[in-house]
Amino acid sequence: MNAQSPQPPQGAPKPQQQQPQQKAEPDRAAGPEAGSGPEQPQSDVIGGTAADPLGEEALPGAAAAASRIYRSTVSSHGSGTLISSGSVHTMNFYGGQPAERLLAGPLPEDELRRLRRVFQEPEDYDEYREQLRDGRLLVLLGRPGTGRSYTALSLLDDLTRGQVSRLDPRTDLDHLDDGQVDEGHGYVLEPSAVGLPDETGLDRLCELLRKKQAYAVLLATPEPGDVLSRGGRYYRVHTPVAHTAVLEGHLADELDEAGPESYERARAMALDPEVGEARGLDDLRPAEAAHFATLLARNTRGELTHDELLAACRKFAEDQAAEWFAGGVRSETPERLRDAAYRIAVAVLDGASLSAVAEAAEVLAWELAVTVDPEATPGRPLFSDGVDARLVSARAVAELGTEEVGTEEVPVRTVRFAGEALAPAVLGHLWQHRHNARGPVLRWLSGLCEDDRPQVWVRAAVAAGQLCRLDLSHTVHELVQPMAQAKQARRRLFAATVLDVALRSPDVGSAIRALVGSWARHGDQQLRWTAGAVLGRGRATATLRETLDLLGGIGVWDEGRLRADAAVQVAHFAGAHPDGRTPSRIRAWLSDERRPQQDLGLQSTIFLASVTVVDLWNQHDDLEGHGDWPLMLALAAVRPAQAGELAGLLWTALRTPRSYEAAVDTLSGWLRDSADQPWAEALERFLPMLVHSQDDRDRLLSLITELTEDPDQPLNEQQVRRLWGAVQGASTP
Repeated sequence: MNAQSPQPPQGAPKPQQQQPQQKAEPDRAAGPEAGSGPEQPQSDVIGGTAADPLGEEALPGAAAAASRIYRSTVSSHGSGTLISSGSVHTMNFYGGQPAERLLAGPLPEDELRRLRRVFQEPEDYDEYREQLRDGRLLVLLGRPGTGRSYTALSLLDDLTRGQVSRLDPRTDLDHLDDGQVDEGHGYVLEPSAVGLPDETGLDRLCELLRKKQAYAVLLATPEPGDVLSRGGRYYRVHTPVAHTAVLEGHLADELDEAGPESYERARAMALDPEVGEARGLDDLRPAEAAHFATLLARNTRGELTHDELLAACRKFAEDQAAEWFAGGVRSETPERLRDAAYRIAVAVLDGASLSAVAEAAEVLAWELAVTVDPEATPGRPLFSDGVDARLVSARAVAELGTEEVGTEEVPVRTVRFAGEALAPAVLGHLWQHRHNARGPVLRWLSGLCEDDRPQVWVRAAVAAGQLCRLDLSHTVHELVQPMAQAKQARRRLFAATVLDVALRSPDVGSAIRALVGSWARHGDQQLRWTAGAVLGRGRATATLRETLDLLGGIGVWDEGRLRADAAVQVAHFAGAHPDGRTPSRIRAWLSDERRPQQDLGLQSTIFLASVTVVDLWNQHDDLEGHGDWPLMLALAAVRPAQAGELAGLLWTALRTPRSYEAAVDTLSGWLRDSADQPWAEALERFLPMLVHSQDDRDRLLSLITELTEDPDQPLNEQQVRRLWGAVQGASTP
């Protein structure tokens, strides 16, 4: 016998020398309505096609796509997306430095001097100035925080030599008269509820300013879909200055007396990766860049420690979220609710296709609107809503990406926040400070699970897992438990994903482990199924042994009703922890005298061979790069010491009547698909370990011959030669 070939395990089901007479029937497929278990006791036959719990979805490869989306979503954000209960603080609008506050009325002289020192001209500044000089009136169109106010003040300072005032936002420009405008003065105004006058009103204001040789710059925020105002006579779109220029200008001012060495230290600190990660924003708006410069200067002068600087930087995203969801009557108008819904949708589906995010945002906007006014029948804007404006208002960017349709990737426009800290900041602010928003958001998240696209429902589950960390009791009661008891497999997978994400939190991890353990031991059929799906991810217990104990209990419960569902999770667990304990436990089940334990061992073996590495929810690092490898072959490659034991498990399944058909089907798939695969050589090394006798050799050679003569998909000549040689070369006693 080959020295590497395993002996049949002690106590395993008695090997059969001949192929079984009865053809095996696959276990009940685990599709969207599956997993609730068969109504009749399990068949004696071990199935091999139930590994995909979403096997009855409309598109193929649903479970594999879901696991890939999950891994990419969690790994791309890292721990930064996981919000701790103490990470959300009170709102800060960068108002701590008096020099940055622009007061109503005449602009104070000290602020005017600082403006002249630090202001950086945007690209179109000269054109703005010429238009204002000739026309007396300019409307700057841009988002708050992009430097519009500084640009307006600087323009007026240039033309009036310092005679600059800010008008009260409630000023009604239609009723402004000569007595309220000073000769040669400049005015800045951002109207609030009153809004801007129409073209006729702007003409009247322009004439009034001309009579007084005065100037005015009005600040306006573009509405989604608004393209007409950009072509108006008085309107100009404001282009922000690069945040690096604003930062350097403010740093130079802050450290003017400290010398060039301090300035360079501060600039170096601004580029420190740790500081950039703490800030969590790709680009700062001018107001944020000015505040960042103040923090860097204080750190350089020794007024802030490095840890205090990092803590202050983490508040940038939190402050932005607090500003977005600030209360007030105007915050709950249909348009503001739509803005809020779009930001929440980006936070939840960060990285998904633009169309998926936009549709999800509209559904959430409806939920928010009917919560505010239950008697309302909200609709959607058709042509008064624009994607570009939504992206800008949400600090989001659209990029070219890919999306899976079935098993193929197609190009799509994806959307994400311009900074990894914004998504957790938005979710954290909602859960910590906006209690009444929880209901509509949870209903919306539950509804996203009905979307069969993994890019939608998996991302929604990951976001719900973050919310679970913030308030475990509320989120489990309102969302997780109802979904864990659902009939539909996708909803139970959603609940399992929520819990797996929340398990990473040290604050709630122990409570979730206790909950999963209780479901696994005492739950009904659906709860045990969900507990198994969490256990298979590899983080739900304090020890690996406990996970295998619980999965074993689920697999033999009620005469094996959930045997296939538990077995596939055993395979996933082996991929998350490839240390050899899972194959050893499967062998122990095979050696058990009790029939349910033997059947669980056989079923686990079949799935260990049929699941591919790419299907795993939580891949061990050592399996990185093994893509479409069959999991059993990948484990044998990365853990050569386990190869003999893994082969012994498959050998037993091949020699046992009730698992024979499934084992042969799996092995046939390996042989047929191995052409030009990176795992072809691993298969050739593995096949000899399945040969313990001449009968084993004859069975494998007969299988190769049968596949070679397949009229539809025959093995190619090179495949046949290599596989035949591998089997023929195996030694026997």
